[in-house]
Amino acid sequence: MQHWSGTGSTGAKWDVYCGDAKSVLDRLDKESFNCAITSPPYYSLRDYGVANQIGKEETVQEYVGAIADVMDGVYRVLSRDGLLFLNIGDTYYSGKGESQGIDRKSTKRRFGLRAVDKSGGVGIGIRPKSIIGIPWRVASEMAKRRWVLRSAIIWHREDSLPEAVKDRPRRSYEYVFMFAKERKYFFNRQALLNVELEEDVWTISARPKPTDGLDTAPYPDELVERCLDLGCPTSGCVLDPFAGSGTTLRVAVASGRNATAIELNPSFCQYIVGQAGDIEPSTPRLRFVCS
Repeated sequence: MQHWSGTGSTGAKWDVYCGDAKSVLDRLDKESFNCAITSPPYYSLRDYGVANQIGKEETVQEYVGAIADVMDGVYRVLSRDGLLFLNIGDTYYSGKGESQGIDRKSTKRRFGLRAVDKSGGVGIGIRPKSIIGIPWRVASEMAKRRWVLRSAIIWHREDSLPEAVKDRPRRSYEYVFMFAKERKYFFNRQALLNVELEEDVWTISARPKPTDGLDTAPYPDELVERCLDLGCPTSGCVLDPFAGSGTTLRVAVASGRNATAIELNPSFCQYIVGQAGDIEPSTPRLRFVCS
């Protein structure tokens, strides 16, 4: 495990750990974070080229268990009044063998015979062309492990590339689950005053900031900002156990909050560290200070 630390231009401190999320979380102090915002690798969609990566499991149960195991570690390091925002997408089961197509979104989406392309129903016996229901399977497993699922927020992914499908509606949303550790927690309801339409449907552009060619799948800054506004005190400490290109860390530090990122891929870690030392303050936003 490698560890880098520093201070951004806002004065907020940051830490980046390169290693397996579960192992790193075991070394962090108990109840030391006020908020966690993360998006784990989606099931059977990408190959990041590193050993022990999550997302390439042969069965759905193995994938769900791997995510829930990491979230057990997040539960331990989250403060009693803390919140977790978990962004996770779904996957379809094809059962039609290795794809010969080209994916416009990412070359890492095609990596040979994936679990969702094999016969057998990925361990749950579903029929080809079925949506697997990954987000709710993960949420259900986490609820069995003490987490309190408080909200299933719909992220309407505005401006996203349309799916190349002809026999079903094209997907335009993902889930952002809001989990609490205890019955009472920090929640800034004032941050919802300017939200358009429904409070649990967030229309946010799916176009993230450029990552200088780094082939990852970052979510947009605005998604992190909204989670921070809702669920993290201005002096809080933020965690992302699946950091990717480091969007959560960068946005949190820009807001003046200390942040910690955990990432398995060494090249991603180097990118995060290279960005972290020169983070400019974010535009001031309406925030509620907990007395």
